[in-house]
Amino acid sequence: MRALLGVLDALSDEVETLVSLASEDRQPGWWRQYAEVLPPWFEGYLSLEPEAARLLTYESEVVPGLLQTEQYAAEILRHSSYTQLPDEAARAAEVRRARQVRLLGPDPIHLDVVINEGALRRVVGGRDVMCAQLTRLIEVAELPNVALRVLPFAAGAHPGVDGSFTVLEFSDASNPRIVYLDRMTDSEYLDGLRDVAAYRHAHERLRASALSVSDSREMISGLLREHEMSGG
Repeated sequence: MRALLGVLDALSDEVETLVSLASEDRQPGWWRQYAEVLPPWFEGYLSLEPEAARLLTYESEVVPGLLQTEQYAAEILRHSSYTQLPDEAARAAEVRRARQVRLLGPDPIHLDVVINEGALRRVVGGRDVMCAQLTRLIEVAELPNVALRVLPFAAGAHPGVDGSFTVLEFSDASNPRIVYLDRMTDSEYLDGLRDVAAYRHAHERLRASALSVSDSREMISGLLREHEMSGG
């Protein structure tokens, strides 16, 4: 970098500033320390999520990662081919916790999420884990930057039958919206105008079919009471 800027006859203070920026750009993301327990294709998403201003998410099978407790996340990750050992699952769960920082602070990410009722009724890790997870959802739903809706079974057929997805939107208008699709052995990123429009429209229809934010919170509270009364 210094050699190139010397050829361009840049000023010395500009050289040092640009060299510093170049050095920072070469530093791996914070998630690199967890590389051994992360699917290789997920690192791309982890580089995008911190830059996003808004996420439009639909989750069909489990609680979204940004809203998972560590215990719930560890149980989910224990069934992944990348984190089958207990210590690996626990370490990968730390990534979930680190990502969740974006929900708080002076400039939090806006999360508009629709969760299939089946994901909330699926018992992951037993009664105590589910009680803690449902409590977390109730707490997070109170954040002003989070809109959490539940898609009930009664909604019938819906645009999310093909699976979960996330649309990332950025505050910088020059950045394209990106659709992220996560699969068992790889992932896909879509930024074509028609693709993004289709998924944004699907999310809009899912929101329309889902319970309201307040009714969703009431349903989650009801599920929590069921687990608390079950005694096991």
